Amino acid sequence: MAKNLRFSALLDVYGGMLTEKQREMLDFYYNEDLSLSEIAANEGISRQGVRDSIKRGEESLTELDQKIGVFRIIEEYDALLAGVNAACDEIIADCRSYTTTKSVIEKLEKIKASIDRSKLAERNQ
Repeated sequence: MAKNLRFSALLDVYGGMLTEKQREMLDFYYNEDLSLSEIAANEGISRQGVRDSIKRGEESLTELDQKIGVFRIIEEYDALLAGVNAACDEIIADCRSYTTTKSVIEKLEKIKASIDRSKLAERNQ
């Protein structure tokens, strides 16, 4: 079973809406990186039972995301921040050749630092 790491992120967003067993199985598989056999041995169930539980959990996560769309909004927000960051880089590069634009560069660098801190803080939550 090939791992789609998008489910790890979906689990972070929607995990509380799954059954406890589905959430545990998906967490073991995606976040703890355990194999189906390892999970089966730990839980005292068959490998097929683990696979079925993971598949049901993945289907639930996909359905939740299609209905609610929080993950899509997060992806769009990240893309927007990346675009702003890239625009700041371009402006900074353009301004470096002019000494009168030093204050503009400093302000843009503060904006970039703020964006980077925001992204880091979000990822650590």
